[in-house]
Amino acid sequence: MKLGGISKNSISIMDGTDEGIFSWFTVNFLLERFNTHNPGSTVAALDLGGGSTQVTFSPNSIQEKGLDGHTYSVNIFSHNMSVYTHSYLGMGLMAARKEILTNGMNLDSVNPKDTIEVRSECVNPIVSTEWSYGGFNYIIKGPVNATHKLVKTQNFAGGEVDRPIVNFPECSKIIEKYVSKIKNKPEGLKDHEIYAFSYYFDRATEVGLVDPFSGGVIQVNAFQKQARDACDYPNTDQPFICLDLTFIYVLLRDGFGLEPNTKLYLYKKINGHELSWALGAAFNIIQNGF
Repeated sequence: MKLGGISKNSISIMDGTDEGIFSWFTVNFLLERFNTHNPGSTVAALDLGGGSTQVTFSPNSIQEKGLDGHTYSVNIFSHNMSVYTHSYLGMGLMAARKEILTNGMNLDSVNPKDTIEVRSECVNPIVSTEWSYGGFNYIIKGPVNATHKLVKTQNFAGGEVDRPIVNFPECSKIIEKYVSKIKNKPEGLKDHEIYAFSYYFDRATEVGLVDPFSGGVIQVNAFQKQARDACDYPNTDQPFICLDLTFIYVLLRDGFGLEPNTKLYLYKKINGHELSWALGAAFNIIQNGF
């Protein structure tokens, strides 16, 4: 770095607060929502990462009173706006997946060099797959006592087939218990248009909820419907899709207090620009100097 003329202050790890605010700026800038500097004209940004998830929006004065802090004064084009942002560590998709899969297990004495066998209610009984996270290697399998469902066959002969499925109610209980760690819901979030991206968008496209190129608008309960369908179908190509979709739905419903019919705007790009913290960070550097 020194040889390249790079200052030691030029590189740092971005914290969740900055990531949330920068992502929120990116979305609203691309949507041209800063023209009036009115909180009601801006949208909320939900960013689901691997280790954490960020919720960011500009509350009005009434909404701000019901929030648990985490509110910042942000200078946007020479106007100060109140912005709420909360980074929920451990509620990212990969971090949550690990905790849900290993529910009830004590991993304190496990050697990182060992492969850990995990049996989970949130995985189909036919699944046996390798997965790595946080320096540990896992063999993920479904429960020993499998759940089955009689399903009508699609051939001309008719009849039924005994299909192994995920026990959706039991899986949901585990996930609901984990998400219940969120004690302070982001009050006022549901009063805004909500743009969701990163893993929200990725999982939605994988099950056909929105187009992978143009994105789209869905309701929160669409994640639940797709989760139920995924949990009822043995899919070794997507062994965690049931768990992931169920977690996303429970996070939105229980963690963030959204109604099942709340609209979600799911996009990867707006006007050709990717939704992430990068544009917001660039604006911050230009405005405040290097």
